[in-house]
Amino acid sequence: MRMRIGFLGLGTMGEPIANNLRKAGHEITVWNRTASKANHIVSKGGKLARTAKECATGKDLVFTCLADEKALDAVLESADGCLAGLAAGDVLVDLSTAGARSAKAVAKRAADRGIQFLCAPILGSKTAAEQAQIVLLAGGPGAAREKARPALHAVSARIIELDDAVQAALMKLCVNAVGGAMIAGFGEAIALGASGGLPIWKIVEVIQASPFHSPLFLVKGELVERQDWAPRFAIALAEKDQRLAQEAASDQGAKMPINEAVRRLLSEAVESGRGEKDVAAVADLFLQWARKR
Repeated sequence: MRMRIGFLGLGTMGEPIANNLRKAGHEITVWNRTASKANHIVSKGGKLARTAKECATGKDLVFTCLADEKALDAVLESADGCLAGLAAGDVLVDLSTAGARSAKAVAKRAADRGIQFLCAPILGSKTAAEQAQIVLLAGGPGAAREKARPALHAVSARIIELDDAVQAALMKLCVNAVGGAMIAGFGEAIALGASGGLPIWKIVEVIQASPFHSPLFLVKGELVERQDWAPRFAIALAEKDQRLAQEAASDQGAKMPINEAVRRLLSEAVESGRGEKDVAAVADLFLQWARKR
C-alpha cells in the first residue's frame, strides 16, 4: 500500500531510513534543518518541505528522527512545527532516542491534540539502516501500530511491539546501557593489553575466541586497529543515551553505578575532542592514557 509519508530529520540514521521508504514505493516528503541533506532523496523523486509543519500536513504517517529530546522538541513545537501540521487521528512515529521523559511528554501533547503517537527507537547501525536491517521498538496504541506497520517493515528486519510509548523508550535505554558498558570495558581491555605489548588485532582475536565474544567487539576492534574514527555512532550521542538512562533511573528509583561510570568516561572522551568520533574512539582515549597513542 502506497502511503504519503512526511519524514523530519535526515541525519546518520534518518537519511537512509527515509530513502528506504522512498525505495519501497511510498510518496515521501522530507524536511531537515540543513536542507542540502535532502538532495539525494529529492533527486530520486522525493519532495522537500519548506517547514516542519508543511512536511507533516496531510500525510498518512509522519516520522521524526532527531539527535535528542531538545532537537525533537524544537521540531515538534512552534507555529511552523510538526505538531502544527498534524490533525486529530494522524499518526506520529518518533524514531529518535530521546528518553522516557520525552516519550511521556510527547505522548501527552499528542493525545491532547487527538494525535496517535508511536515511540519507535532504532536498534542498529548506519549500515543496518542502509540495508533496511535495523530493529525497531514500536510502542504505542494498537491502531497506530497497525497503520504504521507496512512502513516500519519496509525499513527494518524486525519490529518488537509494545503497548506503551514510554516502555519502548525505556527498552531502548536498557539496550544502550548494556552497549555503553560493553564499549567501555572493551576499550579498557584493549589499552591494558597494548600497554603490555600485546598487538591490538591479537587481543580482539582472543576475545572473539572466548565466551565473551561479540560482533560489536569484532567491528569496533577493526576500527581501533585502523584508527578509523568516522562516526557510525558518535561518542556524544552515546553519552547522551547514558544520561537519559540516568534520568530514567532517577525517576524510577533505580540505581545504575556502572552506567554512571560509563557516562563519566564518555563525557571525558567528549571533552578530549572525540565527541563527533565513533564510539570505538573510547579505546583511543584509553590508549592515550596508557601512552600508546
